[in-house]
Amino acid sequence: MTMMAVLRAPELRLAFRVTVAGVAALAMARLVNLPQSYWAVITAIMVMQTSIGGSLKAALDRFAGTLAGAAWGALVASVGLRDSPLHLCLTLAVALAPLAWLAARHPVFKLAPVTATIVLLTSASSTQSSLALAMDRVFEIVIGNIVGLAVALFVLPSRAYGTVLTTAARVTDLCADMLDALLDPALPEEVRQGLSKRHAQLWAALRPLDTAVEEAQRERRTWLGDQRDPAPLVRTLTRVRHDLVMVGRATADRAASDGAAARRLEGPQADVRRQGVLFLRHAATALRTQGQAPDIEPVQAAARAYLDTVQALRAEGVLRELPRGVTGQIYTLSFALEQLTQDLTDLHARAAEMSPPPRHGRKPGATAVPQPAEPPAAREG
Repeated sequence: MTMMAVLRAPELRLAFRVTVAGVAALAMARLVNLPQSYWAVITAIMVMQTSIGGSLKAALDRFAGTLAGAAWGALVASVGLRDSPLHLCLTLAVALAPLAWLAARHPVFKLAPVTATIVLLTSASSTQSSLALAMDRVFEIVIGNIVGLAVALFVLPSRAYGTVLTTAARVTDLCADMLDALLDPALPEEVRQGLSKRHAQLWAALRPLDTAVEEAQRERRTWLGDQRDPAPLVRTLTRVRHDLVMVGRATADRAASDGAAARRLEGPQADVRRQGVLFLRHAATALRTQGQAPDIEPVQAAARAYLDTVQALRAEGVLRELPRGVTGQIYTLSFALEQLTQDLTDLHARAAEMSPPPRHGRKPGATAVPQPAEPPAAREG
């Protein structure tokens, strides 16, 4: 039970914040005698997101939508509301049409049609004026936003920057798994047939990073975070994923693994595999712990050795004696590994940027990173 609690810590923290926000919003609404306190509670719950940046966006969207919808709904209700069903339907259409168009153009106003409808229909059955109802609704939403943001900032706060690094570390580990499998000449055929599912898993792991990066950038713009912009890191990981797709296409046919040329390339390819996997494992650890970026030189040296071997085979005329398809695979893999090395070099720079600034005169990147043990698959070859 304790282990499960540790593994689900982010979910537990979010659940605790949501609970605190809901209870605090209810207490605040009752304290100021709001007529419909549940709107403040609902708003506080909706504002609570997994990160401060996400909570800030939810609060701004809800406030903008509520303000626009309440103002337009009160205006329409004050000039066009009648008791007959026909007039009510026409008034509702007049209220909804422009706000629906506005919400379609600007998603920040997506709650405006809902708020206008509430104000309009409540005005039809209430003795209060539409303006008073609109002001009550805005005040309820403001209370909920204030409580929600306060809880997000001060109760077990979670910043989007940490989410980006954690997710990026997981993506990097998946890249290591993929590279290890793609460059394994002895990979069982049934496992090779399932590589498409691994590619889909890697792509699915990359997609949440876009939202997390947007929230982290919002925190930086509002001075809620002073870390570096993580967008370049995500772009680099996306390119690494594309490189692995090219490597997969170049190694899909086992015909290129036979013959004298394949035997000459077997050692350099195994070294690229070993060094690339180790670098990605260490880079994932560095991102997860915000520690020192791993050394990229072994990967670059292994890639140069592979490319030099290909050039030597070409100069000796060995590649001309091979079938055109096999030669094409060798050149494609050479290009893919060259691109992968360039992007891993960029990943090294991005991981170094993610390290916290030095303190007390310590040189940048001096934080020790616990290096994971070399995987058994990487020690083969």
